[in-house]
Amino acid sequence: MSYLLPQPGSEDQENARSHSAALRRQVEDLAALSALPGSDSEPSEHPSLDNLLEIALTRLQQVDLDDLGQRAEFQRRLDRHLEPLIRSLSQLYGAHVAPDELGRVIGDLGSLLANSWLARSDYLRGMDSDREHLAPWWNSRHAVVAACYADRWAGGFQGIRERIPYLKDLGVTHLRLLPPFLASESFDDGGFSVASYRSSNPRMGTITELADLGEYLQENGISLMLDVVLSRTAPDHPWANAAARHNSFFEEFYRIQPDGPTGDASQRSVWAQGPAWERVVPTDPGDRRRVRTSEHAHQWDLDWTNPRVFLAMAGEMLHVAGLGAQVLRVGSPWHLWGAVPGNPDVLGSGRQVLRALANVLQIVAPSVVLESNDPAELRVAGGGIHVAEGLDRAALIWSSIATRDASLLTQEIRSHGGPVAGKGYLQPVRNHDALQWSFSDDVVIAAGLNPDAHRRFLGEFYSGRYEGSFAANPAVPSRSGRIGAAVCGTAASLAGVRHEAGPGADRVLLAHAVAFSLGGVPELWLGDELGVLDDPLWSLEPGHETDPRWSHRPRVEASVIDSRHDLFSVSGRLYGSIRRMLQIRAGAPEFDGQTVIDFDTRNEPVLGYQRPGSDGSVVLCLANFSDWGQYVTGETLSGFQSRATLLQEDTTVDLRNGVLLEAHGWVWIRCIPRRAQRS
Repeated sequence: MSYLLPQPGSEDQENARSHSAALRRQVEDLAALSALPGSDSEPSEHPSLDNLLEIALTRLQQVDLDDLGQRAEFQRRLDRHLEPLIRSLSQLYGAHVAPDELGRVIGDLGSLLANSWLARSDYLRGMDSDREHLAPWWNSRHAVVAACYADRWAGGFQGIRERIPYLKDLGVTHLRLLPPFLASESFDDGGFSVASYRSSNPRMGTITELADLGEYLQENGISLMLDVVLSRTAPDHPWANAAARHNSFFEEFYRIQPDGPTGDASQRSVWAQGPAWERVVPTDPGDRRRVRTSEHAHQWDLDWTNPRVFLAMAGEMLHVAGLGAQVLRVGSPWHLWGAVPGNPDVLGSGRQVLRALANVLQIVAPSVVLESNDPAELRVAGGGIHVAEGLDRAALIWSSIATRDASLLTQEIRSHGGPVAGKGYLQPVRNHDALQWSFSDDVVIAAGLNPDAHRRFLGEFYSGRYEGSFAANPAVPSRSGRIGAAVCGTAASLAGVRHEAGPGADRVLLAHAVAFSLGGVPELWLGDELGVLDDPLWSLEPGHETDPRWSHRPRVEASVIDSRHDLFSVSGRLYGSIRRMLQIRAGAPEFDGQTVIDFDTRNEPVLGYQRPGSDGSVVLCLANFSDWGQYVTGETLSGFQSRATLLQEDTTVDLRNGVLLEAHGWVWIRCIPRRAQRS
């Protein structure tokens, strides 16, 4: 079936663009949203898929798309993705939403798709055309992600522009800017308590500067990555403000009860930091309404069982994509859906929401993909997630460093299986959040350990409470440096650089060497490559007093960046070594793709795995988590031909002599399995 769009003619281009601009402002315009078109007809039977498609196409045809160069491509994307999108929405909402309301939502969605594509810049539409014909970037050995807060790392958007040469010199191809949008005044949650996607955090710059930065980054070969928080908003978001003023349309955007409970532990998510239900208007004792707050007491849960929430958030997502973002990170599908009569499958429905949002992007902005912080989402058949952070493996890297034992990582590699077709992992050493022990219980149990006990041990160890821990850090008191079992800290602080610079730097390099070769796109938290320590004054900054995560988000001044030139300093050593790692990775074809094959080193402190190449070669990666030198024998390596190449030094080695690894040492060796011969 082909969904034909109207040929250009009656309306001129200026009218079409005015329509587009009005639509982009719609989400902020409370009056317009409250006055969405109604219907005088009585509720009828649920419309068929064909009826809903016709409704969407009728609204699409009201937008004059003129003679835009990529119009035929937009048509092809509609032919492919519109029907699956409408089908998903029909399955999600058809059973519990009045037919006339569902029809209005589908009609408004058709208008949103056409106008959002029309509003997309020529530059971004050209990028969409190019990306559709390229191999996925996450399978390239040249791909490198860097992450930061614009104001903390560079003083703002303008500072990011000035440091692009630094990023390019490192080899960065993707830059994750932690939420740069306007956040709640009461508690910003590191930017994740979003008060508006239409305005930026004033400390970073204007929203226009952010859009300009997105294009400027792309011109320099760097793609922008941004977060879209789907499950909740700040209480000072325009939608929440309208709900607080008893606007019935927006009250239905949230899980509000007229006389809600004061808090019920059974209804809280694992990471809830406040009560499950908060007063909608805390200053009005006569207003007994309460709103669900699963993630944090200062963030209101959106009710995705309302199709208007889907429509509004799809508009926000497309707006963010229009700023130049190529990757949009979203949260867990668990947080999107509440149980409703006839559809108790919370996780399945949440995943279907993500699938529908992915269809929206495939129609309007196909160069943009969705990312999850949960790697399990990559294994969902037909899911909407294309990339995910390997935070489970990051946790196991730090577990191995603490225990001086690689058994858990070895077990995880063996049980992980092959890569998922068309999808990819990002592999950070750490991220913006506290370090959470998010590895699978099964991996720990298989190694003969108690998962809960092991997590408690790691929390004690990296907060400095465990006797003999190298991570003890008086700059961040242990009572403040933890959030539950999770631990706050930069890579250098966690690795003990403050107290033992040499061994601490070795551990930082070991963690990065494993993360950069373990089968996912390397993700670097900017500052870690310079050995930046925790900020001892984090709690003195207004608004940060109760959030120790700001300890590992220190400001990186120009003098710190310049310290990389001092080759005798920790900063110079780390920067040079990490930059060299990324260069070696980019030069080795075996690091293309995400396939990892386990390798038994017959030595518990030493992790081993292989990255296979297309010509029969492999890169054998060995990493020693011990405080002492370790030896991998020639007999253990006898499955490879004896002649091999040590990539760090580009020198030939004889594997019959075995490999000696220094304390916290690592090697990448190109070798040929005896079963394979070069063609």
